[in-house]
Formats: sequence, C-alpha cells, structure tokens
Amino acid sequence: MTIFARRPRSAVMTALAFVGAGFLWTAPSAHAAPPQNTVRDAALSKYVYPLAPPMARVPDVSVDVTDNPDAEAWAREAQKLVAEWFPQVWRLLATEQTTPPRAIKLIFRKTISAPAYAANNAITVNGEWIRSHPDDLGMMVHELTHLVQAYPPGPNKPGWLVEGIADYIRWWRYEPEAPRTRIDPLKASYRDSYRITAAFLAWLTARYDKRIVPKLDKALRDGKYADGLFQEVTDKNLDTLWSEFAPKPAATEKKE
Repeated sequence: MTIFARRPRSAVMTALAFVGAGFLWTAPSAHAAPPQNTVRDAALSKYVYPLAPPMARVPDVSVDVTDNPDAEAWAREAQKLVAEWFPQVWRLLATEQTTPPRAIKLIFRKTISAPAYAANNAITVNGEWIRSHPDDLGMMVHELTHLVQAYPPGPNKPGWLVEGIADYIRWWRYEPEAPRTRIDPLKASYRDSYRITAAFLAWLTARYDKRIVPKLDKALRDGKYADGLFQEVTDKNLDTLWSEFAPKPAATEKKE
C-alpha cells in the first residue's frame, strides 16, 4: 500500500478556483449550508451501499475441539476469521435495531451431515470436510452470516433467499475474486439458493440498487418479506428480472 503525504494548506485557502477549458469552479465556503435537493439525493442513494452502525461490542469467539483435536490448527484460523468478519458482516446487513450475541462458539466434530451449520450462536464444523477442503475457510463467513441474520421464525423467510444472502456475503464481499458459478439459463432459477441466488443478488446490486440486499435482509428480519419487494425496488417483478439476468437463448428454426 502506498501512502501519500498531504501538503499543508494555508488558512486563507478556504475557497479554491479551478480554471480550464472555459470552466470556473469555486469551492463553497466551509460555513455554507449544503444545497438541498431531496429528489436528487434519493435518486443518488441507490448508488451507495448502506452500512449499519458499528457494533458496540464484538462477540467473544471460542473454540471447542474436544470431539476433534486434530482440527485445532484449522479451528484457530477460523476463530480469527470469525472474530474479524462478524463485525463486518454486521455492518453489511440491516442490523440497526438488533443486538449481537455476547459470545460465539465454534464446535468441531469428527463428522456431521453437512460441511458446517449455524444455530444458537454457534457454528458446528465437519472435521472430515476441512481435512479434504483445508482452504475452505470462506464457509465460515457463510455460516457467521446466518448468525447475523438470526431471522425470527415464521413463513416469510424463503430458504432460497436466506441462503442466497449468506452466499452473496461470502462470494461477493469476502471472496469477490473467486471463480464464478456458470449459470445455465435453461435450467437455473433464482430459487436455486446459494451461489445461483447470490449471483442474481450481486447483479441486482450492481444494476439496480446497492441497497437491495440490506432491504431484503431487513424485510426478512422484520418478518415482512414478500416477493413484491423486488418490484418496489426495481419496478420489475422477480421473473422479469431473472429473464433479464439470465436470458434464454433464442430458439433456432430447423432447416429442412
């Protein structure tokens, strides 16, 4: 990283003038009130990814390798990752009115039926998985996202979207340079969860509104999610948006 030192400025330089190509710009006084344009500001806000306030207190992260002592080295790296990234994920989602857990526990088992799962402020990890996939620390970001989500029970939280948001945080925020999953427009759907849904959310974020993921997260958190939220944000329904994201190839006529 290159650091550039600032040159000291004189106190009299409260206004700067730039002249070039017939254009004159004068910086407003430091005491001048900013221009008010509510319509313009609202239109521009969609280009800014909103961040929730920082956490007042970072949860303590502990490790339990009682069932799988061989996982200790991997577990310690995972512990550092969770401690560093839990506050960052907290700011990426709509957590303003929620309280973070006081502690998070990482439990390492010899084997479980999935690579890992999150529940009750704990992440349980499959020892067999990390032995065969030692580079998959990113899955911890997916699981800690579930701890941040902590959506209340109820019917208004479709699994495809919950998992899609968790994978969006992992693959587009923690691992943005990872290879992308190829999407087959003839077979795939936004309801496929995980990386497929995450790719769709990333596209919506870039094309329509950088606030869409936090908006979806808030609706899920408040128990008020409905598919119509996509229409509210983009003026297009889900199926139309998906067809725009993953258009099916035009049918070709058979030549006789």
